[in-house]
Amino acid sequence: MDSGTFKTIADPHSMTNSQSETANSNTWAASVRIKAKSLSRAYGQRRHDYRVGRQPNYVDGERSVFNRALVDPRPLPVIRNEIERLREKAGAKRALKSNAAIVTTGIITFGFEAAKVFDLLPAIDQDGAFHELADAIARKLGTTLEGLVVHLDETTIHAHFEMRAYTDDGVPVSKVATSNLLSDLQDLTAEIMSAACPEIERGHRKWDRIAAGADYADTLNRSVK
Repeated sequence: MDSGTFKTIADPHSMTNSQSETANSNTWAASVRIKAKSLSRAYGQRRHDYRVGRQPNYVDGERSVFNRALVDPRPLPVIRNEIERLREKAGAKRALKSNAAIVTTGIITFGFEAAKVFDLLPAIDQDGAFHELADAIARKLGTTLEGLVVHLDETTIHAHFEMRAYTDDGVPVSKVATSNLLSDLQDLTAEIMSAACPEIERGHRKWDRIAAGADYADTLNRSVK
């Protein structure tokens, strides 16, 4: 048989505990994810975040009264007009496209163990940590925080936030958010959340998990659902 057809398969029992733990997601971690949203998608996200209209089945409607809105968002057309002014000031020649990002949405989530200990904090401390982190992320990206709400009516506590999708210099946040900067946001998340709750850690880096034996699909972001 052609030796080139053979593949080396690592003995799973030879993997160290450290490797095995790194391959898995960190249940003691806090993490953040961001995503650009067009005007129409931003309206849909706000309906979900602030529980307007029909909600998915995984939302416990009887507990929605316990959600906490920490920052009330500005009207989306107002944010769009501000973006147009920032782009014009930056020398943009073309008009803003109809499907251009208007806000960059974000979600702050916790691993299973982290969520349990964070949930024990007084609400004022939870809100302070969420607000501090969302503000810090917006500043890191050179933009403004536009909305923040804490959800207590799903499986675990988490917070949704929203930022203007363009920086103060009229540059799309999506261009600023390099892979290195996104990694910095995870560092920032661990730093701020662990200050409020010392048990909370940074999540394992994606490529570290893959190098330790995790399947690529297992490292992809999952929704709160």
